[in-house]
Amino acid sequence: MSVAGKTALITGSTSGIGRSTAKLLAAKGCSVLVTGSRSPDDAHEALKDIQSTAVGKVQYVQSDLRDVTQVLELCRQADQLFPEGIDILVNNAGIQHVAPVDEMPLEKWNDLIQVNLTTPFILSKHVVPAMKMKGWGRIVNVSSVQAIMAHYNKAPYISSKTGLVGLTRAVAMDTAAFGITCNALCPAWTDTPLVAPQVKLHADKTNMSIEEAKKDLFTNATPTRKINDPSQIAGMILFLCSPDADNMTGTSIPMDGGMTVQ
Repeated sequence: MSVAGKTALITGSTSGIGRSTAKLLAAKGCSVLVTGSRSPDDAHEALKDIQSTAVGKVQYVQSDLRDVTQVLELCRQADQLFPEGIDILVNNAGIQHVAPVDEMPLEKWNDLIQVNLTTPFILSKHVVPAMKMKGWGRIVNVSSVQAIMAHYNKAPYISSKTGLVGLTRAVAMDTAAFGITCNALCPAWTDTPLVAPQVKLHADKTNMSIEEAKKDLFTNATPTRKINDPSQIAGMILFLCSPDADNMTGTSIPMDGGMTVQ
């Protein structure tokens, strides 16, 4: 599963799945461009953690992916830091807002579509030419089990994550002849900061403690009675970047504890 000598751009990599992925790839010898909306000072702890086991180089670029201008600036800085191009793109960053469709603010819809779907398109479009030149590339899109099965009060999230699966298939077809693969992961509940507001909302509605709400939401929702750990998602991303996955492209892989089996 060697990624030594490769370069990776991982969005949303100061916490959760992105942070675990950045740490794993860096430890395996990959140079990693960490991104997030936090200032460098606020991202210091995460960067220190990633660098603690890094073999490859670790760089940080602050970027608010809700802003197209900042996404394009991220592309420019990636070119400056890694002029030979990005080998591995992990479109991990995601945001969430929970409300019924008739109460969902339009600005929240626009933000979610921008971060969860438009940014992966822009970044994929940007990195593919260098990947084609090298005859090798890996794009991994972190979608969601909710691209497969819907849930209440998440119209923009479900729409964006379903669209990300479609984008994965389209990019896979466009790049398959060039040694590039593009795959999507569809995790169910994963213990990350993204789900914290939903846990708090569930706890308030049910008069549960935070830990009780976590158990009710996470473990009771899946046949395995287990929640994903970010490190497990990172491990699958590493596999998809390995030679063993050379002939896997256009796939959408559930990591959902059996939720979609029912």
